[in-house]
Amino acid sequence: MKFDNQLRHATAIIAAYQGETPLHVWLKDFFRDNKQMGSKDRRLLSNMVYGFYRLGHALRDLPVEERLLTGLFLCNDNPQELLQYFKPDWNQRITHPLQEKIAFYQGLQSGQDPDPSSDDGLRVTDIFPWKNELSDGIDHEAFCLSFLRQPDLFLRIRPGQETAVRQKLDQANPSPSPQQSPSSPQQSPPFYEFIPPSSLRLPNGFKVEEYFTPDREVVIQDYSSQQIAPFLQIPSHPNTFWDACAASGGKSILAHDLYPEMKITVSDIRESILRNLQQRFRQAGIKEYRSFVADLTLAPFDNTPFPYQIILADAPCTGSGTWSRTPEELYFFDPKKILRYSEMQRTIVSHIAPRLLEDAWFVYSTCSVFKKENEEIAALVREKFGLQPDRMENIKGYDRKADSMFAARFSQL
Repeated sequence: MKFDNQLRHATAIIAAYQGETPLHVWLKDFFRDNKQMGSKDRRLLSNMVYGFYRLGHALRDLPVEERLLTGLFLCNDNPQELLQYFKPDWNQRITHPLQEKIAFYQGLQSGQDPDPSSDDGLRVTDIFPWKNELSDGIDHEAFCLSFLRQPDLFLRIRPGQETAVRQKLDQANPSPSPQQSPSSPQQSPPFYEFIPPSSLRLPNGFKVEEYFTPDREVVIQDYSSQQIAPFLQIPSHPNTFWDACAASGGKSILAHDLYPEMKITVSDIRESILRNLQQRFRQAGIKEYRSFVADLTLAPFDNTPFPYQIILADAPCTGSGTWSRTPEELYFFDPKKILRYSEMQRTIVSHIAPRLLEDAWFVYSTCSVFKKENEEIAALVREKFGLQPDRMENIKGYDRKADSMFAARFSQL
């Protein structure tokens, strides 16, 4: 009865949720209104619902209950009591490698022996069906598979903080198992990974605030987002920087860490964002900076000349490179939005590019995997404004449990 109720609650959530708000926010409200559910039930239901959406556009014709169980099977590596109740043969294989589980499931759907090349039942490439819209070099199947796994948590260590940060993490390391004495030479491996020069990979659920002061010691920033650093490192030492679409401000803090003496300007269409940045910058030690509200789709958005040596436009986009963190966006996505965002990006860069001074550098980036938002915008910058790209990259995070991004750097040289 308990497991039947849990599956029924998960089915009711899928029926009620329509993608109008972020799923984690919606679930928080749902559990607040259903206080009879304990923490174990909340974790299981969240796990099941996220697994449902991680399947994206694959198996959309399955009954909701079957799709929930399929997502639970494919998106988890640890045995599940609920799966043991409904699908014990699946639960016995849940620890197997993902490709083996997919082959097993395909075999069940086709009524044949498990065959990873089967076209019946589950087709991995149906998860993200817009292959023709992808940026150059994106491996469609590998990208689809990445949705079946939650990305890791990444931190960037602030300059001068590496020793202290790693000492705190080492002290937080789980103690040896009861079968292993503390003096045993086979100590437990660290629960985190240090990726030089300054990145940390941590399991999701790690409570950063319990160990660190965010933005002072570490910045919560996806690994791919941290790879914007080389695009901001120009041949000459820059004195001025404008983060035109500042949002959370993580890339401005990154720019400050690269060039601590550089004068920073941030702008965003939302005044609330700039108010929130005050606290972040205070924690990060950025005391002097300029900020202003600007709608970059309108011209003129400001009559002040922009004497900046680096301008970063981390443009509003579909966010498709981050959907493995928010798979509900994949499930509810309307592909018409690709063109709408592309038109907005064209307008934004068309208003920024003419304001570049001689010898200035322009960096364009998105967290999208769609070529209309990436390579086609880069081509516009080159062809319409005569700027020369000296670095352009699809930053592929799907093979390292991180987001995927695009970045291009232009100069007038």
